[in-house]
Amino acid sequence: MKHGYALLLSSTLLAPLDGVFAQGESTTFTWKFEEGNKLMEEKLYNQSAEIWDQLVQEQPDNANLNYKLGYCYYHSYNQQDKALPYLEKAASLRTTGSLGGFNTSGYDPFEPRERNAPVEVDYFLGRAYHVKGELDKADEQYRKFLGETDDKYSYRDLASRGLEQTANARKLMQDPKPYQISNLGKVINSEYPDFSPIISVDGNALFFTTRRIHDDSTNLGILDDIAGMPHEAIYVSYKDREGNWQRPEPLNINAVGNHLATINVSADGQTLFIYRNDAGDGNIYESRLVGELWSDPVLMGSDINTKAWEPHGALTADGNTFYFISDRKGGFGGRDIYRVVRLPNGEWSKAQTIGNVVNTPYDEDGVFIHPNGRTMFFSSTGHNSMGGFDIFTSELQEDGSWSAPINLGHPINSPDDEVFFVTTADGRRGYFSSDKIGGYGEKDIYFVDLPEEMESEGLTVLKGFIIPPPGTTLPPSTILYVTDKATGEVKTYKPRQRDGVYVVILPPCKEYNLDYRVDDKTIHTEDIYVECETAYQEINKEIYLNPVSITGPASIVDLPKGAPPGSKEKGEPATTGGKAKPEEYLTDAQLKEKGKTHTMPDASYAAEYAKYYEYNKKDIDQAETDWKGFIDTVVGLIDKNGKATIVIEASASKVPTRTFGTNENLSRQRMDDARKRLIEAVQARGKNADVIYIEAINSLVQGPAYKGDYINTEKYGKFQYVKLKTR
Repeated sequence: MKHGYALLLSSTLLAPLDGVFAQGESTTFTWKFEEGNKLMEEKLYNQSAEIWDQLVQEQPDNANLNYKLGYCYYHSYNQQDKALPYLEKAASLRTTGSLGGFNTSGYDPFEPRERNAPVEVDYFLGRAYHVKGELDKADEQYRKFLGETDDKYSYRDLASRGLEQTANARKLMQDPKPYQISNLGKVINSEYPDFSPIISVDGNALFFTTRRIHDDSTNLGILDDIAGMPHEAIYVSYKDREGNWQRPEPLNINAVGNHLATINVSADGQTLFIYRNDAGDGNIYESRLVGELWSDPVLMGSDINTKAWEPHGALTADGNTFYFISDRKGGFGGRDIYRVVRLPNGEWSKAQTIGNVVNTPYDEDGVFIHPNGRTMFFSSTGHNSMGGFDIFTSELQEDGSWSAPINLGHPINSPDDEVFFVTTADGRRGYFSSDKIGGYGEKDIYFVDLPEEMESEGLTVLKGFIIPPPGTTLPPSTILYVTDKATGEVKTYKPRQRDGVYVVILPPCKEYNLDYRVDDKTIHTEDIYVECETAYQEINKEIYLNPVSITGPASIVDLPKGAPPGSKEKGEPATTGGKAKPEEYLTDAQLKEKGKTHTMPDASYAAEYAKYYEYNKKDIDQAETDWKGFIDTVVGLIDKNGKATIVIEASASKVPTRTFGTNENLSRQRMDDARKRLIEAVQARGKNADVIYIEAINSLVQGPAYKGDYINTEKYGKFQYVKLKTR
């Protein structure tokens, strides 16, 4: 299926074929029979099914017509559920020893007089039972097919594989996982197919593929010849400060009359990887975010793309390895997972498979690499698949090999296809699409909450907002430089123009300098150390281009009234029922070519204060000696400079808190309490607190995963604090 990304089809949008049969020979049985066969050969199964349905109504006991109708429904894009009764009837009417009243030598699919069904009907009936979850009946048909055929039949291997998969399904269904599945809701999902979700690392952007009619109706009536629906297009939705998805918007790169579909997005959110249907030769492209627009898609280099089919891929967070799917020759069978690595000159290496521990003689697809660079999710019809594609996970080993894949289990996986599964950075929520659960349209986007043991380890995500002054927009020249202080390596990150969101992946056990600049002038800088902890942690940091007064609007400073970047949506229970002109964008490699170097600024402060808390504590004692010394420095800066700037950082460990509900709330409360105590202390010294300006704030939940050992205060205590810095 190489014409479109998902090739979903709605029978309601198909042009009726009745008009074609209006007169002459087109009304004869023979003409319809031959036309139905032609459409089958062209894989236009829905259109072919319309013809076979008419002929079955004329000859309801014709085994051949029932088989062809069931076969087309089974291979259609959205009518598989209709296949079973016709395959059942064809199998019951099929006779052995004589394949037709006119023909005793063999089955002839192109002969209108043929009334018998081929032996393959038993295999496809087995598949129809299998997809429906009727495993015993599926086994019966698979065994029947194997017993009456020899090695010349191409479906024998698939029938044997079907028996293996039904055994896998029984085992997995006997041990269901406690997954909670939710629909993303009607803001995202429509009455049209919505699928292949991509969630940005910061959790604030959701890209997906849809076949909906655009708001401006530019694609109205322009249908895909194969699917009979509007062409696949890419939409995006962003979360607001309350954590709610906003109305999806089409990307500016969608091309009416051609397929464009989501594949993946880079960790910094600046590069989108997409699939484009190039006259059936599907290829992988990349597009850069420039301001609020996406650049024209560019074909990925090296031999990532070939004359074979490359439908999917994923870039590691460090940007140095790209994994992708291809059905090129030389693999292990069907579609395999390949990889290329970044060479010193910035180009991609030649492609190599990732080996036969992950790749199988069957198909692999939908590869996704978690931001930690070590965890892979992919779909496969091999391994211990339940039926079609199942979702698996594998871990990168120290020697560069991949571990034996693990099936995510039931009910995420089923005897039908599950593909295109992605997770949040913390590994606790997965996004996927399904047309089996029920919802608003033929396919909807869902999320599943995953158990605590699947939380990502060894990953620190720095994310937040860069906030311009009220009534202004973020300058295009805003950029964040992150310097590894041990090696001097510098990486650059651009915030998203529309809302100032930025995201950085920080390897642990290192000290970094953060340098936020506008027009190459530092507006905030600080040094941070990422602890050598194995648990997932986030550093949420808000930077103000113009520092705001600490006594200013609560809507800016009081984070508990808003949501931290990437807060998770609630969803709905799953049921069965005029643009800116792009500015110049320079990559890291281009900056080096221009000879531009980054000088790390001085990130020192005049004074720093740290308060470490017991569990569920958040207050600061005004009489504390260290606190008084810090206030002395703040007052001295006000006397000397007429103002002081402040950075506030608060943290909570991962030990659960009933008092504050969540650790995120406890961390924000500690931060806000420190702000209030600072105001009180400065005012008590007779100074105007309005001249204290907040340069940056951030709240964290960090440290090792909680193991029920709250008594181990040495283990968790160092992550329960508030820190203030002034200069």
